[in-house]
Amino acid sequence: MFESLSAAPPDPILGLSEAFKTDERPAKINLTIGVYQDATGKTPVLECVKTAEERLLADEASKSYLGMGGLPAFADATRDLVLGDLVDSDRVAVAQTPGGTGALRVAADFLAGTSPNANVWCSNPTWPNHRAIFPAAGLNLVDFRYLADDRRNLDFDGLIDQLERSLKPGDVVVLHGCCHNPTGVDPSAEQWEAIAELTAQRGAMPLLDFAYQGFGDGLEADRVGLKAIASQHEEFIVCSSYSKNFGLYSE
Repeated sequence: MFESLSAAPPDPILGLSEAFKTDERPAKINLTIGVYQDATGKTPVLECVKTAEERLLADEASKSYLGMGGLPAFADATRDLVLGDLVDSDRVAVAQTPGGTGALRVAADFLAGTSPNANVWCSNPTWPNHRAIFPAAGLNLVDFRYLADDRRNLDFDGLIDQLERSLKPGDVVVLHGCCHNPTGVDPSAEQWEAIAELTAQRGAMPLLDFAYQGFGDGLEADRVGLKAIASQHEEFIVCSSYSKNFGLYSE
């Protein structure tokens, strides 16, 4: 059967990166791949990560299998960092996954099993992988308006109007917890409150893609949207990741 297969097309992002490398202009900036780079264009290993790895190497006692949910201490620390005291700890279930993409796929499979007829609403534009992950789990993807016509500001009225008219009970609304990818345009605190109130009134499930905590206004300030959701919803999903804020892109 392999002889009938054809090679997948090359990743256009990697092609842009190669073009960047060969561009001789000194003031160039590489915005093609979402990684942190220092002034020299390198992606360093953070000192805190080096220290943690040294401690792990010195203190690691076993490489036996973990439980289905992952390392309990890691789960507890992540719950405290992401949610703090917004939700009682005994009401939170945490599953350790391979990065934010893995978290989104686990969430998608969970939703496909519990709400197979739900529409999954994503902003237009959104992170391109959202458009692959949810349909791959068998879920129907629907766009909602996000950017204004100037492509620089949030079309909040358009967003609210569309969700008010079309959102159904049981639907899932994918929201970027902070640092919206790819626009960088986030709702204000007041707008977050309105989004949380509307989704709660419509009986929809918020799913927060929270990959950039700390990169906007700080670890605590970047939870403004999460706080609004937690104040209005008894049930919601958060897909958090350390790939960005610890620079663990390849792990």
